[in-house]
Amino acid sequence: MARARVEMAEAVSDPMGALKHARDTGWLADFDFVTGVVRHDEVRSFLADPRLRANFVDFMHNLGVTSGTFYDWMAQSPLNRDGADHLRWRALMSRTFTPRSVEKIRPFLRETAHALIDVFAPRGRCEFVGEFADAYPSFGLCELIGVPKEDRDRFRGWANTIGLGFSPIELGTRIGEIDAALLQLLDYTGELAEKRRADPKDDLVSRIAQAAYEDGWDLFQTRSAIAGLVFAGHETTKNQLGWTIAVLSGRPDIWDAVAAGSLAVADVIEEVLRFRSAATGVGRTVSEPLEHDGERLEPGTPLFLSIWSADHDERAFPRPEEVNPARNGEVPHLAFGHGAHFCLGAALARAELQEALAALTARITCPKLEDGAEWKPPVGINGPLRLPIAFATRS
Repeated sequence: MARARVEMAEAVSDPMGALKHARDTGWLADFDFVTGVVRHDEVRSFLADPRLRANFVDFMHNLGVTSGTFYDWMAQSPLNRDGADHLRWRALMSRTFTPRSVEKIRPFLRETAHALIDVFAPRGRCEFVGEFADAYPSFGLCELIGVPKEDRDRFRGWANTIGLGFSPIELGTRIGEIDAALLQLLDYTGELAEKRRADPKDDLVSRIAQAAYEDGWDLFQTRSAIAGLVFAGHETTKNQLGWTIAVLSGRPDIWDAVAAGSLAVADVIEEVLRFRSAATGVGRTVSEPLEHDGERLEPGTPLFLSIWSADHDERAFPRPEEVNPARNGEVPHLAFGHGAHFCLGAALARAELQEALAALTARITCPKLEDGAEWKPPVGINGPLRLPIAFATRS
C-alpha cells in the first residue's frame, strides 16, 4: 500500500496540509523519524490495541535523555505503563478523581474565571495566555487537589517548566531545568501527601494518599501520581484555552450564540477540541506483529498516532475544516485519547473549558487576534505562547 513521505519542515510549516496529503495517500505515512498513523478509524483502533505499548521512555532515549529525575518519573508514569500495572494505577485514581468531585468545584471555576476577567475587561484587550490561560487551570486543579492558596503560583511555575519535557525540541536542551522543577514539585507533593495522610481533608490529595497507603504504594509512587495530575491538568488545559480563543476569534456567530444561550457551551467546546486539540498525537511501539490493510508492522516499530490528522479525517467528519458543532459532533473526537489510556482528567478539563468559555462570552465580545501572537511548534503539546486579543466589554 502507498505511503506518503512527510518531511519535518513541511509538518511544522503546514501541519494540516501535510497531514491531509498523508491521509489521501494511505492510513500510514513515513515521517522523518517515525511511522505515522493518520486516518481516524486506524488511530482510534490502535489507541485501544493491546499489541501496542506506551513508549515515552523510547521517545526520551531518541533525544539522548536516559537518566535523571524526569526520566525516572516518566519511566514509572501511567503514560509509560500498560496492562495490569496501568490498570492498578487507574483503578486507584478512579476511586479518588471522580466526576462528582469535579462538579463540586464548578462554582469555584466560575468565580475564578470572572475574577481574572475583571482585571483585563475594562482595558478592552489583554495577552490571553499570561492574563487568563496560564492561571485559570492551575487554580482549578489546586482547588481540587487541596493545595493551599499561598503555594499555587509556585505550582504553576513548576508545571510550566515540566511542560517543556513533552516537546521534542525542548527536552534535550533544557533537561536540567526540567529536572530541577520536577524535583521541587515531587518534594512538595510528598510532604503534602504525608500531611494529608496524618490529617485528612476533603480534597484529592487526602483521598489519593489514603488509597495509596491501603494499596501499598511507596512515597515515590504517591507523590509522582499527584505531581502527574498537577502537570497534566495545567499544561494541556492552558494550551487548549489558547486554542479555544484562537479558533473562535473569527466566529462571532458562535461566540454570541453561546452568550445568548442558543448554542450549548459544551457542544462548542467539544468541536474546538476536535478542530485543534492541545495534544497533537501520542506515541506507541508495536509489541507484537500487526497486519492491517496490506501493511505489516513488526515488533519494535515506533508509531505516532496523529490525533490532529484523525480529527480532520474526511472519512469520519462531514466538514472537518469548519468549526461546525452541529455537523461534526456525531463522531467522537480523539482529543482525550481512547481505550485504556483515555485521559483520566477529561471531566476536569471539560468543566474548566466550559466554565471559562461561558464566563468569557458573557463578559466580552468575540475577541480579535492582534499582532504579536507566538506559537509552540506543532509537535507534542501545542498552543500559543502569547495571544494578544482585543474586544469590547459587554454591558
